Amino acid sequence: MFAARTTAAAWHSKPSWYAVSKLDQTINPDLERFLAKRMDATTVELNAGHLSLVSHPREIADLILAAAGRKE
Repeated sequence: MFAARTTAAAWHSKPSWYAVSKLDQTINPDLERFLAKRMDATTVELNAGHLSLVSHPREIADLILAAAGRKE
């Protein structure tokens, strides 16, 4: 069941969304921006540290809803 291997990363062909945490001291925000740009992601930048899911739940929820096609 879990032994199958993927052949291509989904972000190569599927829409992507990314939250950049501008104050992140764990993952460099410039690296986050690079990764988001490389996957051509719809991006939101937050004045948040590494735990933006906790400190900015509404913005993260809005991003998830946009990814699900429920909100822009």
